[in-house]
Amino acid sequence: MPVSKHKSKNKSHKRKVNQQAKPGGMVFMKHPFSTLPQEAVLKGLIEIGKTHQDEFPNRLAAVEAVLRSTDPLLTISMLATYGLLGGVDDNGHVSASYKGEEFNQSHVELVQALCLRIPPAECSREFPRPDTIQQLFDLLPDLGEAYYQRRFSQLQDERSDENRAVMLIQEELRLHTQIVRNWGYLSRVVGIAKRLCAPIDDVFRVAVGMRATSMIEIFTHLIQRHDRLVNRRLGRLRPAFIENTIAGMLDAYHKANPHLENSTAKMVSFAGEQGITLEHMKFMLLSHSDLSLSDTYTFDAETLAKETGLEVPSITSALDRLSVGFGDLTDKNPEHFFLTNPVWTKPVVKLAGGQYFCAMPQVFFSFVFPILAELLGSNGSSMKKYEKRRAEFLESDIRELFEKAFPGCEISTGYRWREDTDEYENDLMVRVDSHLILVEAKSHSISWPALRGAPDRARRHVKEILLDPSIQSLRLATRVTQALADKNNRESLLPHFPASLDQVRTVLRLSVTLEDFATLQTTLHHAKKANWIPSDHPIAPCILLADLEVVFDILESTPHKIHYLKRRADLEAHFDYKGDELDLLGFYLQSGFNVGDAEYSGHHFALVSMSKSIDRYYTALEEGIVTTKPAPKMTRWWKDMCAKIEARDFHQWSDIANVLLGVSFEDQETITKKFKKIAKNVHKNWRKPNHNCAIILIPPKERSDTLAVVAFKERDKDDRHTRMQNVAAEVFEKSHTERCLVIGINIDKMHYPYSLVAVYYRHPQ
Repeated sequence: MPVSKHKSKNKSHKRKVNQQAKPGGMVFMKHPFSTLPQEAVLKGLIEIGKTHQDEFPNRLAAVEAVLRSTDPLLTISMLATYGLLGGVDDNGHVSASYKGEEFNQSHVELVQALCLRIPPAECSREFPRPDTIQQLFDLLPDLGEAYYQRRFSQLQDERSDENRAVMLIQEELRLHTQIVRNWGYLSRVVGIAKRLCAPIDDVFRVAVGMRATSMIEIFTHLIQRHDRLVNRRLGRLRPAFIENTIAGMLDAYHKANPHLENSTAKMVSFAGEQGITLEHMKFMLLSHSDLSLSDTYTFDAETLAKETGLEVPSITSALDRLSVGFGDLTDKNPEHFFLTNPVWTKPVVKLAGGQYFCAMPQVFFSFVFPILAELLGSNGSSMKKYEKRRAEFLESDIRELFEKAFPGCEISTGYRWREDTDEYENDLMVRVDSHLILVEAKSHSISWPALRGAPDRARRHVKEILLDPSIQSLRLATRVTQALADKNNRESLLPHFPASLDQVRTVLRLSVTLEDFATLQTTLHHAKKANWIPSDHPIAPCILLADLEVVFDILESTPHKIHYLKRRADLEAHFDYKGDELDLLGFYLQSGFNVGDAEYSGHHFALVSMSKSIDRYYTALEEGIVTTKPAPKMTRWWKDMCAKIEARDFHQWSDIANVLLGVSFEDQETITKKFKKIAKNVHKNWRKPNHNCAIILIPPKERSDTLAVVAFKERDKDDRHTRMQNVAAEVFEKSHTERCLVIGINIDKMHYPYSLVAVYYRHPQ
């Protein structure tokens, strides 16, 4: 079943650590350029840039020439159908479209904009031949690469480290704007957009002539409508394509298309004369079917009104506001379409006679926030209502998300406190056991100049959306830490504090945004190198609302949710990587963010495509196919220990779970194997003083939690606490550990998954 792609990711080669790969785990490899002198690499990139600088105009002219030679609606239809639609079978397996991720939505958007530069009278009526469409499939990715790589020539300019970091941010923003589209899975994007707009529907009805939720319904309907019509078209071809003779194939084709004149006898004769094979005939029938392909994506307001139940005048009003006609872009510079494409906010093509054409209704959801803002842009009071609603929506949605993710948690909003003469307010505070999570929400819009790489605007957004909320949460986290250490002055430090501070041991910080900032909110190392974020500021992790929904949905257990948020903060401090939030989530599922010393090595981790299992799961789910949900990689023993600890719900259970989740899958397997040997030794030597009864896992020097597993016998159980304390004392004496979790197991009773647990601190509070 054809489905629209929901994710489009930029691929790039990155430097990685040169180590051996573990079966089923991460692959470490050395970048092929890492051994070359930097000057040689730089010179080579500059030459590539100059070459593409020269070739780009010719490639653009070649594409425009091809588009002027063929019917534009059929060309767009064929590229969208064969280039963007993949398939999902009943088992949830996703098949890629024709060229996979090499060809994506941005290429068809570019084609549509270029076609709209052609005046109606100059539009060709020639059917696009298969070789012409193939030419475009080859030319368009090359053209996009040339547009991007021609900027390599700028590397010849002398730059400071700071300016070089700014340039890298600009390129990240431009490349994301040029190529990457969807910021969430379709059903979640639709849900977020509807929940945002529902309370202010009348604002859009007055300004646009249609409620915002109705516009969302129209484009949701168009996606479903197009999928249904494309499937129906393929269904008519399928009976013909399974025939094993040309005559049988033609009879089946005519039977599926009774409106056509039956010319089977003539075609069979023609095929025999021309030596046409069965395979060639399939292509001929497919091409014949494509003659009417643009009809699939063409409609009028009356048709949509019958199909959706909405009123014709409101549909017409909305479609007119969201459409561009042929010739309307004649005066536009085509080079600007790569970073400023009018199709992004007007994805519909307006035709004569009240007809409309839209081969990519998903574009509406890719750019739903800019579209909504543009529709209200000329009305100041409406925009103020919209911006106010964005802020209210984000805060309320985050609260609901946390309430659902952490049932029974202690939660509050709008806590105010003072420092000197200044008053501050926290957006959301969540206490889960001994963890206090401070959340700040930022609903700011991301401007087009910033997404095109304008450094001043981008820097302002970094400050407003990433740095300011992080400073705000750090300010309160510092005050909470002071109050925890000074019990006598808690009320003066944090008057009327809504959380039970006696229960708190760990403070976590998180920022949540409504709009995607070209993944800049995920990977902040360039912003620090550019001095847009102070190098000594412990930046709070920042997660897009749509991504946070997925994180909490995939990580079903409370321990995993807490551990993910905690470790995300750790990674921001010293982990250099490339990838978006769902790549990080995929990386977490594989590793638990437990990569040992590699985390602190300074090497670059290319995490792009780590989200594939997550993408497959949600793509299938969009089609109503339920498959196995991706889950963190853990041994059964570890899963059961975490589950039992959470179920017992004793104070600081979440700290214990965090220590357990800080053990890699490989170490979990090793401990399981070694414990069997320890148990045998205890059975044999338990009467001997100082017998070996424990497995101890010391963390890297940058981390402070140690795990010990202690075996004891039933007849020796009275001394079990002493043995566990001795193990912890030995750990503190011989390592840098600040906290030691000791798991005790009675090997006679074999209580599963453990008999008792204890946490010891080097410096107890």
